[in-house]
Amino acid sequence: MTSDSPPLQVYPIGQLIRVRAAQDEFHVRVGAELQRLTSTDFSVWAMAHGPADHVPRPWTVAELAAQAGAIGLPDAAERLDHLAAAGLVALAAPGTPSGLALAERVRMVPLVLGLGNSAENPDAYSVGLPGRPLAVLSAAAYDLFEWATMETSLWRACQGAAATAARVGIDDPLASDPEALLASLLGDLHRLLTPNAVCLDTWAVS
Repeated sequence: MTSDSPPLQVYPIGQLIRVRAAQDEFHVRVGAELQRLTSTDFSVWAMAHGPADHVPRPWTVAELAAQAGAIGLPDAAERLDHLAAAGLVALAAPGTPSGLALAERVRMVPLVLGLGNSAENPDAYSVGLPGRPLAVLSAAAYDLFEWATMETSLWRACQGAAATAARVGIDDPLASDPEALLASLLGDLHRLLTPNAVCLDTWAVS
């Protein structure tokens, strides 16, 4: 492994559905299953969404553990192992087989609105709530934000988006190459995960 190899990052899976603070229960839905977490495990799962200071950087186990330690949770790495075994977090490096494996396992679900672009800045697309944008995306990432939930996996969504881009003559590999598109998205995904603009979920089969 070289120093240029992308680091493994922590990605949360699931969506918070219910809080029962009096019972020390936090209910997280993954696919069709509901998992109950204690407040401590939930804190670590919540921190998997990204840095509290919103400073963009690879969100690694070490970064998460340092943030957890600062608030009195010294065993965050061990709790991450438990959450990973339960299917609530995953470790993946953008642009590597582990990133592809994650994308084949999950799909991306928007939790806020696509606000679109503007005449002043036509290449920047906002997502969030009316009057409160939470993140600004490229056209390719915005297209995935809008449509990825219709596919059974994030990888299939990247393949479909890249094929469409190539078909209309877009030659930018970050739009027309599915592997490059996925690597770019995973590398920047915590900007969407931290404010709960999206969640990663599994395909629920009834």
